[in-house]
Amino acid sequence: MGYPQTAVPKTAHAVWYAYSIHVNGVPLGSFEKFGAKSTRTVERIREILFSRGAEVNEIVWGGTDSDVDLSHVELYTASIYEALGVQIFALEDFNFPVTITEVMTLPTDPGGLRIVDYVDAVCSNWGKDLDVTGAKVIETMSFAVRKVQGRRTS
Repeated sequence: MGYPQTAVPKTAHAVWYAYSIHVNGVPLGSFEKFGAKSTRTVERIREILFSRGAEVNEIVWGGTDSDVDLSHVELYTASIYEALGVQIFALEDFNFPVTITEVMTLPTDPGGLRIVDYVDAVCSNWGKDLDVTGAKVIETMSFAVRKVQGRRTS
């Protein structure tokens, strides 16, 4: 038995988007994955003299650590280093900070952008993965980030 005929659902959920990644103003090009994360430690301050158990009186947060992970499809002419606009071939020569910019075109406002800058990103990890079944080379990089700042345009 087949599925019954149904109409397209009416929803405000948008599935279209346009995304670009720039490093020091240079578009990264063919990227495979982009991931940004922030973590911080939190400390629970508990009551010392308690009658019903160690209740939490306060939560204090520590500093935030932000990281960015990039995966780039290596093209015949450019490695990920060259896609980032630098002429180096080894991580030990990548000793300078870069700014990574995430730009998303908002589907609800075609002229609007959501822009997030990952300022003073320092490369901490590089890797290359060759997938012979998919015939592509993926290079990955991880960055430790000093500051994250964002803005919107319309």
